[in-house]
Amino acid sequence: MKALIGIMPDHMFRQRIMAVVKGEYVPEENAPKIWFTSLLALGQILSNENIELLRMMAREKPESLSELARLAGRNISNLSTTMKTLEGYGFAKKVKSKNTIMPVAVFTDFEIRVEQFPPQEKSEAA
Repeated sequence: MKALIGIMPDHMFRQRIMAVVKGEYVPEENAPKIWFTSLLALGQILSNENIELLRMMAREKPESLSELARLAGRNISNLSTTMKTLEGYGFAKKVKSKNTIMPVAVFTDFEIRVEQFPPQEKSEAA
């Protein structure tokens, strides 16, 4: 599944949120649901290693964090920290299964939009 990620400077994002709260702006239905303030911030979370970890979860369907750690060749405590971060942004989740916790990738592909607020009018040539 593909995540639509928005990039917007912090001050613009705050303006956007306030406009939504006040009812002055209604986001489009296909607007990003996951936001970062810069490509650098996004890159720290969606590093090549973390993208591969998400794809490994989708491909291998490990039944526990221990199994994922073994598959990925990573220390379980380090992997737990990474999973918490990926969960916090909605890229992964942990699902209780019997007496284990199964790591599940929510997204494995990504579309990134760099946006402004207020939005620029779309030109007819675009």
